Amino acid sequence: MTKDFWKHLPKPIIGLAPMDGYSDSAFRRVCRAVNPNIVTVTEFTSADGLSFGAERLRQKLAFHPSEQPVFAQIFGKNTETFIRATKVCEDMGFAGIDINMGCPAKKVVKSEHGVALRKNTDAACRLVEAVANNTDLPVSVKTRLGWSDASGLIPFSKAIQNAGADMLCLHARTYMEPYNVPAQFEHLYELKPELDIPLIINGGITSLQDGYQKLGNCDGFYIGQASFGNPWVFSEAGAPKTFAEKYPLILKHTQWLIEHKGEAVGTREIRKHLLQYVKGIHNAKSFRSQLVHVKNLADVKAVCETICEYDKVFLKNLA
Repeated sequence: MTKDFWKHLPKPIIGLAPMDGYSDSAFRRVCRAVNPNIVTVTEFTSADGLSFGAERLRQKLAFHPSEQPVFAQIFGKNTETFIRATKVCEDMGFAGIDINMGCPAKKVVKSEHGVALRKNTDAACRLVEAVANNTDLPVSVKTRLGWSDASGLIPFSKAIQNAGADMLCLHARTYMEPYNVPAQFEHLYELKPELDIPLIINGGITSLQDGYQKLGNCDGFYIGQASFGNPWVFSEAGAPKTFAEKYPLILKHTQWLIEHKGEAVGTREIRKHLLQYVKGIHNAKSFRSQLVHVKNLADVKAVCETICEYDKVFLKNLA
């Protein structure tokens, strides 16, 4: 992958936003099964840990060839560990490196990582420059409007670009109001003419149509939480109407998680997704009480097949 990857990608660029605990390999595969044209980004992973050879983190970053192009998101603040972590990601075959400067978690911010870098332009630029000068892969940055407002957004973004970033993705909220408030896309529309690199918007986008409407003069958008239990959010046709139609992909999701993490961990982690998948199903509360206790693939199949039959009868009776 070359540095100009993002510039040559067909517009609008559509992607699955990186989300810790959700955007793992199995879920990325599921979303790309719905729409093979989207780009995906890994869960954020510690550059420090990767640079010191933590096998657990390499496993967390592992991906399937069908996910490409997939980008490794790393976080931290030390340029030397970033360079070593970048080499690890290169060797693993990632299409590019994404630097996290947007995570608002208190533990991350306290360590001066994530969105804390939004307050330190010099340190942020040193990280970008260190990575960009030590890889031939495209380098992107994901950040937020700012700490408490969007002041300084334009000079910060231009500095990041000048340091070597090939794409900028902006979550249109601040650190102080990270979620549950309307995204302020107007600041991104003002920023776009100041940049020579693609600008991707993110924050509260609920569908492809919603993304198209909010795109403005920008180059693409990422969908995040709206994909929970609904990877079909990336389909122009929308989600299937019945649970039985959804089940084959839900089963694949379960199998891919188990394939990647083993049956015990994979089954435990699919539970939160299953609870989302049954949203909107009649009698969902009763099924959720069963889904939270699945312990293996056979359990998942048994409960889901029961839901398929129940939903089929319920919908037939409504007709």
